[in-house]
Amino acid sequence: MCHRRSNGGSAPCPAYVLAARLLQDKSYAPYGSFQRHNDADGDRFGYFGGTLATAETIPTRLILRRRTLQPPLATSPPWPDSKTKPSLAQLSGLLADIIVIFELSSPGVSGHPSTAHGGVLASCFDETMHKAVAAHLLETRQVGKPYTAQLDIRYHRPVQVPGFLIIRAKVVARIGRKFWLRAVASQQLDHGEESLTTDAVALFLQLGDSTSGRL
Repeated sequence: MCHRRSNGGSAPCPAYVLAARLLQDKSYAPYGSFQRHNDADGDRFGYFGGTLATAETIPTRLILRRRTLQPPLATSPPWPDSKTKPSLAQLSGLLADIIVIFELSSPGVSGHPSTAHGGVLASCFDETMHKAVAAHLLETRQVGKPYTAQLDIRYHRPVQVPGFLIIRAKVVARIGRKFWLRAVASQQLDHGEESLTTDAVALFLQLGDSTSGRL
């Protein structure tokens, strides 16, 4: 994967072309980026804003929010069977509530050489899905904090680093305080094809100030 910008006169790097196309999509609006850790904020942004927001790990994270959020289903969806293979059609068919463009550095997030660590990818999925739930809570003007109750991830191909990773997340169903989500991650390689690397499903629970809630 091409990571660094091409020199003048060269063809644009495919990964940058993909990112630019997403940023130009009028169906989405910028929804912020990294919030750097600040001592005044306590531990609010400690992990992503303080630990991962470095030049050696994930220096850039751009968030896009769908301008018009579709109401989620009011019935719990079936949990995908482990044998069901996601298709590339999901990349365009998933009308994501949130799209996050992650810039991944190397070797800071590497598990194997030039390959992103699976635990880092899980954190990226969790963060993206959290943003999707938070967007729906904001849309309905409800107070509460989204907490991860269950997160299942399937790794289909290695994520190359350094490079860009695109994660699309959607709230597919909601019953009361429970939110079910789906998400897919992709990269655009040098030959220009956008390729699915990872997919995930999750259950989030909306809690108040206390973290002692139970399913």
